[in-house]
Amino acid sequence: MLESLAFALVKTFITFMFEQHLDHMQSVRIEGAPGWYYQQTKQHICDSGAAHGGLGAVEQSKANARNQMVIRLNKALEIVVYENFRNKIDPTERALVERFKQDENLPVFVESAVIYENIEYKEKQETAFARVCIPRERLHAYQEERVGKLKKAVTLHHRDRAFDALESEMGVLPK
Repeated sequence: MLESLAFALVKTFITFMFEQHLDHMQSVRIEGAPGWYYQQTKQHICDSGAAHGGLGAVEQSKANARNQMVIRLNKALEIVVYENFRNKIDPTERALVERFKQDENLPVFVESAVIYENIEYKEKQETAFARVCIPRERLHAYQEERVGKLKKAVTLHHRDRAFDALESEMGVLPK
């Protein structure tokens, strides 16, 4: 039961990200920004960032793009959980879904997985622009790994509860 829930969670999340990716394939043009700003690629999930200032703004624009990616992935996960798993009544299933939502490692994953597709500094505007992308396959693999860890943690928790219940029953039985 938990395995099917975990698989459904990952599949739904990845499907949603792909659909969102396709929805954002439309061109978004921002005046003064490079032509590639807020553009998607077919094999990646991408986000963009900008920063004003001197050449130090280049690093800030990259950080802003990475932060946008984390925000986008977190929002997508919230929507997936809300639309597909809000009616789960079983406490174990709810706990699994809630633990899946709490991804403390997402910023680290994004930091390690992003590819800097484009970086540009416009001297006249004193503005830096950056676009970061994550390959869809890498995002999919990351989510599957997370679910595997969660399934293992939930299984170990159930095992421990079963042993505790068995020990308490054995303590009640006459010797």
